[in-house]
Parts: sequence; C-alpha cells; structure tokens
Amino acid sequence: IKLMRCIIIPDEPDVIREAIELCRRRFAYVFTSGGLGPTHDDVTVEGVAMAFGVPVVRHPFLEEKIRGFYGDRLQEASLKMAEIPEGASLHLPDKMSFPVLSIENVYLFPGVPELFRQKFEAIQEHFRTRPYYTEEILSNRRESEIADLLVETLEQFPSIKIGSYPQWNEKDYRVRIVVESKEAVAVESAAAHLRKVLE
Repeated sequence: IKLMRCIIIPDEPDVIREAIELCRRRFAYVFTSGGLGPTHDDVTVEGVAMAFGVPVVRHPFLEEKIRGFYGDRLQEASLKMAEIPEGASLHLPDKMSFPVLSIENVYLFPGVPELFRQKFEAIQEHFRTRPYYTEEILSNRRESEIADLLVETLEQFPSIKIGSYPQWNEKDYRVRIVVESKEAVAVESAAAHLRKVLE
C-alpha cells in the first residue's frame, strides 16, 4: 500500500465526517487511527457514520464481548465500544480478541501505536496486491547535478517512480536515489541505466 495522504484532525464528528468524505472517494483505502474508546472524545465511529449517512448502532456480538471481558466491573461507558456505523463489517482473525471495523473502504483502528500495528498486521492479507520493487543507488554527486538525469530516466521508463533524497551527514555519498515500480524488470532496467549515466 502506498501512503498518499495523512490528515491530522481533532476529535470532532463534523471534521471526521469531512475528512472521510474527502478521502474515501479519492483513495483505495482509508485508515483511521484513534477515537474508538469509551470516553466523551471518542467520536470516530460517529464521524464515520455521518460520512456514510447511516446511524450508529450497538452490535450484539461486540456487546457480548465487552460484557464478557468486564464482567461485574462493567461500566455503561464501556458499551460505547460496541457501537458501529450501521452496515459496518467486523474483521476478527483468530489471533485477535477484538475486531477491526470497516465500512466500504474505510477501516477503523485504535490510536495506540502498538495496537494499531497489531490489528493491521492481523488483517494485512486483506490488502495484499502485487508488491512494489525497489532499488537504491547511492551517489556522491550533488542533487542539482543529477536532476536532469532523473527526469530523462523517468521519460525513458514511464512505469517507474524515482525518489531523490539528499544526505547531509553521510561521508560516502550525497544523494540516495530510490527507483520504485510494481514491475521488477522496469526497476532493474532503470536502475542499471541510472548507474551507467551516473558513472
């Protein structure tokens, strides 16, 4: 998955709705992070539901899981975590105790980085497509010296992308060049071409 945009927004349902409406039509997948807990500022589900024009409903399976987890310690606020946008799907692989919610191409993840990673890794096969291939070239020439060569390479190999990253603290090279594509042969050919013209 190629990251195309990252938006940082406050815990406000209308702002969440606006961001979801913007991104869900423009990108293949939208991942939200945070706002899924039991407190007053956990409003991601509400904002996502607004973006899809559906109500927030309590899911019986989630309610059962939460009641089972808390037992006698259950607070009414905890049941907020059983709420989903109506029509949302639950993704619950064997290794997860609590599901990831999704509605169409929008996936709701927790805000704690470790939990986000665990949940994403648990369902990552859902998103797998052809991989990206990359090759890295380290050059001791200045970025301004190679700019035209990079443009010429992009024109010659239209299926690739090139990233050029100047390095300030490296002794052995000045620029790190990354060639990327979903076509392995194109990456190999473009990288070989660049190595040749960069000498």
